[in-house]
Amino acid sequence: METITLSAKGQIVIPARIRKKFGLTKGTKLKIMEEEGHIKMFMPQKLTALCGTWSDLDSKSIREQIDRMRNEDRY
Repeated sequence: METITLSAKGQIVIPARIRKKFGLTKGTKLKIMEEEGHIKMFMPQKLTALCGTWSDLDSKSIREQIDRMRNEDRY
């Protein structure tokens, strides 16, 4: 576990070891949330990165669902 310090402007510095491990560079956007008294930071994922994580859904059925939702929005 690493210790970080909050600046007067509310900024933190992510330790170099962690920046390198996750490929964080200047301008990288992170998400932050509070959950059960803890602060969590995570990198947002593109929806396509989740493809294949649900074995019962294939890309064709996902595309069909998205197309159906788009059509419903038009009317």
